[in-house]
Amino acid sequence: MSYFQIIFLRLKRQKGFTLMEILIYLSIFTILLFIIIALTIWSSRTGSKTKLNYEIADNARRAMETMVFEIKKSQSVYWPTSVFDTDYGQLSLEQIATSTSQEMTTYIDFFKCGDFLCQKNEGRPPFAITNSQVKITKLNFSRMENSTSSSIQINLKVESIASSTRPEYAGALELTTTANLRSY
Repeated sequence: MSYFQIIFLRLKRQKGFTLMEILIYLSIFTILLFIIIALTIWSSRTGSKTKLNYEIADNARRAMETMVFEIKKSQSVYWPTSVFDTDYGQLSLEQIATSTSQEMTTYIDFFKCGDFLCQKNEGRPPFAITNSQVKITKLNFSRMENSTSSSIQINLKVESIASSTRPEYAGALELTTTANLRSY
């Protein structure tokens, strides 16, 4: 008998796995399983963090755009109710009323109500500009006057609600911008 025939007969008689082969297969399977589980957990956390950062940025952007739009439409600041240079200020704006209104002017206020940034139009209840996924931790309005125009500087800080319950999902965004009042 040749050498190859002897090996073939030995392999043919062997019907199961050896203990060493089983241990090797189990260790390879376990390592692959741990890698798959770790990648799944990492992917889930990364997706949640990305969604959270998007939510913060979207709320901050929308809030700033709304305030800047209204400031640019306004003819003046309504001083009696405006609060400047504090962390939770209020901005009251005087605007020309629409043609359907009997009044010549109307007022719009921006302020922090609870954890939200709110807008109140004259004669209507306040409504939140930001949603319940974020909270406003700073809302500062500053006057910037010069000889030709009046401007309002806005400093807004938005944080995630999840940062208080799950620190690994903490996120914040602070934006600052300046808008000029309409001049006539």
